Amino acid sequence: MSTTTDTTTTDGIAMDHVALASRHAWDHIIRFCYQMGAHWLGGPPLGDGGFYFCQAEMQSGTKLEFLEPIEGAGSDFLRRFLDRNGPGPHHFTFKVKDFDAALDAVAAAGYDLVSVDRSDPEWQEAFLHPKQSHGIVIQLAHNGGDGEGWTIDTELPPPLRPALPVLSSVDHLVADLEAAVKLFSGPLTMSVLEHGSDADGNHVIVGSGPWRLKLIQPTNPSWRHWLGARPGRLLRLCFELDEPGTVPDARAVGDGRYEISPERNLGTRLLLSEPGHR
Repeated sequence: MSTTTDTTTTDGIAMDHVALASRHAWDHIIRFCYQMGAHWLGGPPLGDGGFYFCQAEMQSGTKLEFLEPIEGAGSDFLRRFLDRNGPGPHHFTFKVKDFDAALDAVAAAGYDLVSVDRSDPEWQEAFLHPKQSHGIVIQLAHNGGDGEGWTIDTELPPPLRPALPVLSSVDHLVADLEAAVKLFSGPLTMSVLEHGSDADGNHVIVGSGPWRLKLIQPTNPSWRHWLGARPGRLLRLCFELDEPGTVPDARAVGDGRYEISPERNLGTRLLLSEPGHR
């Protein structure tokens, strides 16, 4: 295994959040904010943008976004996703400072952008289709306003843990490791941190600020079967938090680690461990 410690990113583009879709976003809030101690950031008023979303923050500023369809045509894309896939990971968002320059770089690298929207100067966005972006939608977004700054109208119950959890790794299975690294370390400007192999398969870890994205070409028969013919599939979110075994639905898997299966967590697998234990 070879590693580097370079955590720099090219100025102007950085990973911002991972979005999870479900029929009821509140179920995610219960899991991540109440049971695991993440800080709820809230979201815009219900109905803004045609669907509901809100966010939660972990240590170092990593964020999760929770998506829920509501009445109206603006939620059609979420309803189609949920009808086809069920609840689970929906997209990665990268924030960009120069929207046109970022899109030009992605296009120059040979990728096709869809649903490019420049209509609102305070929020411009474009997407990479999961067929090209290794099984996960990638959103490129430029926030030209003053930031989210949402007012939180609902007080949540106190979390069960005093400290924020750490989202230590986003583990993503890919059918073509070389091509996935080319995308994430190319136009998406993530830094290559590590090449290696383990029980899951061959991997490359790329980073953007506090984010660590582990791209895995699986050799493990179970993961190869789970990936199937897809170009990629988010395997799990890895968290470090106090007393991980007390999180509801956590099951010990050895070496001080606990897993919550996708079936018990709205389609997203979690791997939990004590702080500092990767």
